Amino acid sequence: MLVVLGAVVVFLFAVIAVNQSAISIRFLAWQTPEWSVFWWLLLAFLSGLGLGLLAIVVLSAKQSLKQRQLRKDLELSNRELHRLRNLSLHD
Repeated sequence: MLVVLGAVVVFLFAVIAVNQSAISIRFLAWQTPEWSVFWWLLLAFLSGLGLGLLAIVVLSAKQSLKQRQLRKDLELSNRELHRLRNLSLHD
């Protein structure tokens, strides 16, 4: 699977590298320097990859904290259940 993914990525880079037209991106009054389409696409890909990894790390940390809290609540509930089971009926 990893080999196939690597081959696809290499193929995509080869296809993108063929397109060497220089372009600049303009947004409102801001304009970028002229780079080839390959570099802009590579920058967009790496930015998306970085943002995706950052989102995974943040969501994973949130889930880990929630899981820790749920385990703590479960432990408290189990202690309470054990305490209630051991009470005598005549007390």
